[in-house]
Amino acid sequence: MSSYIWRDGAFIPCTPPAIPCAVADSWRHSQGRTHGLHLHLERFESAAGTLPAGFVPAMLELLSGGELFPRIALIADELYLDIRPAPAPRAHTRLTYVKAPDPRVQPLIKGPDLPALAAYRSRYQESGTDDTAIVDAHGAIAETTTGALIAWDGDTLLLPTDVRLPSVTLRQVLHRCKELGISTAQRPLTPALAAECPLWFINSLHGISPVSSIHTPHDTITPPPHPEAAIWQNWWWQGFNPETMGEHYT
Repeated sequence: MSSYIWRDGAFIPCTPPAIPCAVADSWRHSQGRTHGLHLHLERFESAAGTLPAGFVPAMLELLSGGELFPRIALIADELYLDIRPAPAPRAHTRLTYVKAPDPRVQPLIKGPDLPALAAYRSRYQESGTDDTAIVDAHGAIAETTTGALIAWDGDTLLLPTDVRLPSVTLRQVLHRCKELGISTAQRPLTPALAAECPLWFINSLHGISPVSSIHTPHDTITPPPHPEAAIWQNWWWQGFNPETMGEHYT
């Protein structure tokens, strides 16, 4: 990983401070292409304030080829950029489900809860699974520690009822639903529902990753497959384009 601090209109290599960030955002940067970078920057700026002139063009110059997972962060009133390698996309996701106290303090802002979410995974995640669900007092899943969850009841897209991070990938999925005339509804995403309805994990690193199994303390649930999952996955990956956002931030 390479880390930089924004100082005097330029990125300077640094060692980032070992303190929680106030705001953060991250996305997959694939061979110089992105999918919805403007949405990530909008979400970041909504909590951190307007990015300084020159920040985005300078950032994009550092993000060249390869599969990257960059993160920008506001830490102690300073802006940082971490350039990390991206893992291979996850075709399917295996989830740990456990009823445990919600680790989130600021669920609507990405960044402040990252250390608590990492500790939650470390404590509760079952070996061989990819992520851990965050569950409310009634057993419904709000989201996972790294992404959003959605389900399908026939042709209706189901959204969680609990508070959750405003997901950029979910925003993209909902936009496509509107274009296709697909109805949406809110419903508690419980293990019982997941046993009957296709369940998808979504985020900007892995795109759309159908949940293949949910590992509870007592058994393993296998959500049914969605017949058009591959079509939706291909649609999302085809949304990557050469990044030109820098010209809007000069």
